[in-house]
Amino acid sequence: MRYLIGPEGRQQFLSEPEGTPIIVDVLRASSTIVAALWAGAAGVIPVEFAGEALEKGKKMEAVLVGERGGKKIDGFDFNNSPTEMLGADLKGKTVVITTSNGTRVMVEGGVIGSTLNAGAVAEYAMAGDRTYLLASDPLKSEEDLDAASLIEVMALMLGRGHFTYEAERFIQNDAECQHLLDCIRRTPAGEKVAGLGYQADVDMICRDVNRFPIVPVYSNGRITVEKPY
Repeated sequence: MRYLIGPEGRQQFLSEPEGTPIIVDVLRASSTIVAALWAGAAGVIPVEFAGEALEKGKKMEAVLVGERGGKKIDGFDFNNSPTEMLGADLKGKTVVITTSNGTRVMVEGGVIGSTLNAGAVAEYAMAGDRTYLLASDPLKSEEDLDAASLIEVMALMLGRGHFTYEAERFIQNDAECQHLLDCIRRTPAGEKVAGLGYQADVDMICRDVNRFPIVPVYSNGRITVEKPY
């Protein structure tokens, strides 16, 4: 597996679009999308700008999910929060989401990966010849590299690929932290999310590894569940 980081990594993939990109913004966009689909959403539409999200949401009568700086955008229904998704009535509804980082790196054909569905995504990745792990932000993506590396380690356990530096780093960090929860909680993003009152999001993302056995795929501007496991 090959690691690409941030919008530059997205452009790099688009310049040579062969293989499957796994998009990881564990705190919190990819986790929120996974949780929304598990909660019954018919699909999730990621957009870059808040104004665009508002326009689409109004036109489609969709549920609006979004944040800037970790805080819910005024006029939106929910923050970018996986725990809020699980508590919402989303069955059969379309969700429009915009976030500070995660929605900026979405690419067509991309798989949405998180700790919450790492095993299913790893198994899905085994079907392809080449897999890219696309983390959201070059400056704040420690937690995304941890989550991406977890997906890679699970793929390795299933007999795919070979150890990269990132996978070895994850195993070492996991041993040092004693639990993935400690690794992600200690990152600047983990501390920020918890400090904004969303400790439950951090806890769920770290503790509930493989809780949702689904593979969300971004195609034709919409994220839907490709395959449950």
